[in-house]
Amino acid sequence: MTQFKYFISDINRLLGKRKIRIIHIWLSRIFVGIFLYRFERSLFLIFNNFYGILRIPFLPLFYLFQAYSNIDIHYKANIKGGLLILHPSLGIVISGQVSIGENLTLTGGNLIGTKKNCEKDSFIIGDHCTFGGNATLIGPLILSDNITIGASACVINNCLQKNSILVGIPAKEV
Repeated sequence: MTQFKYFISDINRLLGKRKIRIIHIWLSRIFVGIFLYRFERSLFLIFNNFYGILRIPFLPLFYLFQAYSNIDIHYKANIKGGLLILHPSLGIVISGQVSIGENLTLTGGNLIGTKKNCEKDSFIIGDHCTFGGNATLIGPLILSDNITIGASACVINNCLQKNSILVGIPAKEV
């Protein structure tokens, strides 16, 4: 049920001020990608680890949706409501190890991935974060709330300071 509430929050951010956009938004890549993630996440929360086996017959359909949307969000990723993806044609990949707060904005070409030594609950992104185009995060790491990551930045270190801006390779606070 919480995934449905999160999905409504995602849709509201996608629509913005013009609620009439709902007429054409359901065919957009963004809608399809977020819907697929919320659908799979709901099933994972219902069936737990057994879902990994249950989804096997449906993988061709899921891959078709992922190919259309260019959004690959692992169903184990814990993302709260308000996810907004602006340019999905550049591609979005989110690892299953990550826990993300509310109102994440991804510009496009973003990768949120992990190293082999990343353990559960060691990759956390706070609320109201914004990632510029092609920004990359390689965990495990912890980001505080209201973090803005510049275009093409590569974040590999923690940033516990709220309201920070990270730029560069490796990303540093400015």
